[in-house]
Amino acid sequence: MNDRSKAWWLFLASFLGLYFELFIIRYVSTEIRTLAYFKNLPLIACFLGLGVGMVRWERMKSMRHLFPWVATTLLLLVHNADLLNIRHLRFTIGDYFLFGAARTSILVSVLVVTVLLGMIVAMCIPLGSLIGEGMAGLPALRGYGINLAGSLAGILSFTAAAFLEWSPLPVLAVAAVLLVPFYRRQRVSLALLACMLAATAGNEPNTYWSPYYRVDVQKIQGPDSWGKARGYFVDVNYDYHQGMLDLTPEFLRQGDQIQIFTDAARNYNLPYQLAPHPAEVLVVGAGTGNDTAVALRHGAERVDAVEIDPVILRLGRELHPERPYDSPKVTLYNTDARAFLKATHHRYDLILFAYLDSHTVFSSLSSLRLDNYVYTAEAFREARRLLKPGGTLSVSFASGETFVETRMYNTLTAAFGTPPRVFQTGYHGGLVFVEGGAKSATAPANVPDVSASFTPDARDVATDNWPFLYLKSRSIPAALAVVLLLFLGGAALLISRTIGAPGFRQEYHFQVFLLGAGFLLLETKSITEMALLFGSTWSVNAIVIAAFLTMALLANALVSWRPVRMATSYAGLFAALLLSVLVPYGLLNALSLGPRVLVASVVIALPVFFSGMVFSTVFQRVASPGSALGINLLGAIVGGALENLVLIVGTKVLGVLAIAIYLASTMSTGAIRRQAGLRATGQE
Repeated sequence: MNDRSKAWWLFLASFLGLYFELFIIRYVSTEIRTLAYFKNLPLIACFLGLGVGMVRWERMKSMRHLFPWVATTLLLLVHNADLLNIRHLRFTIGDYFLFGAARTSILVSVLVVTVLLGMIVAMCIPLGSLIGEGMAGLPALRGYGINLAGSLAGILSFTAAAFLEWSPLPVLAVAAVLLVPFYRRQRVSLALLACMLAATAGNEPNTYWSPYYRVDVQKIQGPDSWGKARGYFVDVNYDYHQGMLDLTPEFLRQGDQIQIFTDAARNYNLPYQLAPHPAEVLVVGAGTGNDTAVALRHGAERVDAVEIDPVILRLGRELHPERPYDSPKVTLYNTDARAFLKATHHRYDLILFAYLDSHTVFSSLSSLRLDNYVYTAEAFREARRLLKPGGTLSVSFASGETFVETRMYNTLTAAFGTPPRVFQTGYHGGLVFVEGGAKSATAPANVPDVSASFTPDARDVATDNWPFLYLKSRSIPAALAVVLLLFLGGAALLISRTIGAPGFRQEYHFQVFLLGAGFLLLETKSITEMALLFGSTWSVNAIVIAAFLTMALLANALVSWRPVRMATSYAGLFAALLLSVLVPYGLLNALSLGPRVLVASVVIALPVFFSGMVFSTVFQRVASPGSALGINLLGAIVGGALENLVLIVGTKVLGVLAIAIYLASTMSTGAIRRQAGLRATGQE
């Protein structure tokens, strides 16, 4: 191949590597729900496969024909998850709360998850070998620049597909077309690529794919006397999400509605029975419109409805029996609830935290356990700031798990300074927590006050530093620990075989390994911080990852144009890291949106730019660029494993860990120099 052909080869291979990585995180974690709650294990499984493939690309050339076989098998498994009874695997051991039914034994669950992760690794190894071969045919920095450009194109393309609400079939079709040049002479492989597409095909007329979820809508069947649709059930990622219900008094008086309508009416009407006739209402987590419809029915003159998912919002506009979103009194905001609370300065008589989904959404595109930062003490304080004098905050919440409900009680107590009142409405076994002016009002006789069953505990509070509402204690859940140890054990075995590859034991490889670990921790830290500033939206995640690749690309261009001393790059890196750790990001909320975006972007992106300069400086000295890039990805596995420490000590540890790893990489630089000196004097 000539240089131009080699460049296109590397660009396409790099595009496919990141594109498939994002596809696996979204699609496989949607179909096999337990993988979603294991957070970054699918991500680091991709890193392991890509890294091994890059390091041993020559040996793996003979195994590239396996990619279509493994990919097709994996997709067939996940597409038939219900038939195989692996959709909801049992991993609830009491220390972490998962939605969804537990259908299998824990032993079977561990086995299934381990096999799936192994298949993800096996699928990514051939992709890594394609990247490694492309890197081998080009100068190091030029090849790295093309790799970054291809990866950036991959994430931008996947982000565009999410924005356009594509289902898995067209998303995968893009990848299949781009794979054809690599398999054009292999008829069996081409046929299998077609089978891979067929594995995701299917006629699902009531299924929608939003940037966050797979959304399924089912009409609630009722007696003929209903005359028209009175409600729908909405599932997301195969978990029940909400009901879209007609709760008008006229319909409820008919006497032929099913129980869910009666329970829902009791739940949604309660805040207005405690705080009658609020003029201005804010609904965060407005969903398909139940809370908005009830607010209008109780005389609200202004309703601000905030919903993060555009598809859920559109379904509410089109299907809700009461058509609440058609009212001129309603203003819709398609954004993250926390981002809206930070941005608005309007004050309300009543703020409703509806049944926000802070559990399912974080699993689709994000690599974090953010729980969306919705139910933290800081979030409730921001809501309290928006209440008018005598205003009321109402939080509807359902989990059925005592420790989760107790933490909600404690978090509201910390935010308001006094314990909330708690009511049991009977709707999905949920509770309504009430703070503010209406807390002392008399509740209806058919709504029990269960406040006495809670005892405040100031130590058990969800915060922005530790937002893990569904984790029983500050620990790594037993199920996650078991699977993580099994996976890391398998990874160590695979890597130990890999280090025997020719060209692996080069003097700069340990430094490259550490830079990979530090880079992933920086990425995780930045997504966390940007989520706090601008919301846990799919666009924020995509922007951060794209910005990281762009900064690395700029750093690589600078080093290619004019070499920079490594000491200078490290000095800039540590200064930027200290700035990002020490700056209280809450201060930026005082700025308007434009300056806030600019300042936050600079503070968050600077460490990436300087670490990129360090990496590019090292990268141009390695003997085998493809192997070095693979080792960098293998280092990211360490960063991904260390990130689980946030479950114990909180998210602030990410910056500390990143500094420690980058310090270790500077020490490895000294070891390299000493080794080079020994070689120069003939003492080695």
